[in-house]
Amino acid sequence: MKIVFISDIHANLPALEAVWEDIQKHSPDNIFCLGDLVNFAGWDNEVINFIRSHNIITIQGNHDQGIGNRNDKFPYSFKTQAQKEFGILSIKIVQENITDVNRKFLQTLSFSLVITFKFPSQTIRLALVHGSPESNEEYVKEEVRDNVLLKMLHDINADILIMGHTHKPYHKTIFCEEENLTIYKHVINAGSVGKPKHGNNKACYVLLDIDEKLQLNNPSSIAVQFHYVPYDVKKTIDKIHLIGLGEAYDEFLLKGEA
Repeated sequence: MKIVFISDIHANLPALEAVWEDIQKHSPDNIFCLGDLVNFAGWDNEVINFIRSHNIITIQGNHDQGIGNRNDKFPYSFKTQAQKEFGILSIKIVQENITDVNRKFLQTLSFSLVITFKFPSQTIRLALVHGSPESNEEYVKEEVRDNVLLKMLHDINADILIMGHTHKPYHKTIFCEEENLTIYKHVINAGSVGKPKHGNNKACYVLLDIDEKLQLNNPSSIAVQFHYVPYDVKKTIDKIHLIGLGEAYDEFLLKGEA
């Protein structure tokens, strides 16, 4: 079974379109989005329309929640004063331009999603969140200790936890014991389609390939592949300038801030 996860599009339509084209090469069985459709690159309505037209099941990111609730301020990451001011103005522009239908769509997105797959040999539970199982604003970074991640998995009764929000992809395989059985659990961050922070400017998504003869005591039963897709970064930068957001993120987008 092949499942694709995308996250953190942030209104970057060229990146989303490039990723979508690349995804089709793999013929996945399912595609899910981990949130943050909006706020940054200017194609907010277009990205939501794309997601809806392709029936991609999506959960709510912190930016989706903030825009959906008409908030003029909500927490977001930035490194400079110029980026902070960019963020404040971006929220204002999105709030002025998003359609009522699309705002309602953002409001009604679920916080999380837990999916159970029953294979002939094993049942497996996947938990999808934006930030963490507790908050769509919490950053669960790769350096978080395994025992903390295992507690998250235990609290939501999941074998695989898949997140976004940090914009930095990673996969951790964690050894543990349950009911006197030795098993492996997985924690995955899907990275970012539209605002990558992994050290290059390519859009990122993750492909999860689950062997139908799955055994949780065999970590190789679950294969995780990160795909990095080039897109027209200049087109995105030009759009950002066109809507009046300035140059604060030009180098960020060109380099894919690490």
